[in-house]
Amino acid sequence: MTNTNKLTNKSALLYAIDTIGDSNPEVVAKLQKMVEQLEHKNAAPKKLTAQQEKNAALRQTILDFLSVNADIGFTCADLIKNIPELAGDSNQHVSALMRGLKLENLVEVYSEKRRTYFRAVREG
Repeated sequence: MTNTNKLTNKSALLYAIDTIGDSNPEVVAKLQKMVEQLEHKNAAPKKLTAQQEKNAALRQTILDFLSVNADIGFTCADLIKNIPELAGDSNQHVSALMRGLKLENLVEVYSEKRRTYFRAVREG
């Protein structure tokens, strides 16, 4: 159950501006300045953490490997064995990376004999 009318700082400030109206222009000016600062803060590009950068590089490595072997399906364990950069990673971590690629529609997922296989999406 999600609340679609979530009260945010910006919506609270805008509500206060509407409520105060023209009765106190100094307060309205200050609240508008606060809204502008909030928008400026939220518009700033977010820097990825070191782990996020590492995961992005691993996803690209996996995608490159799957593209070269486009006709073959690989399990997470197969990927760990065949991609040197994944050596030492857990099956759970590789599965999380693959889930991200699946959500971006970059890999296909299929199951065979209760095992999940991944392959690059075929273009065309």
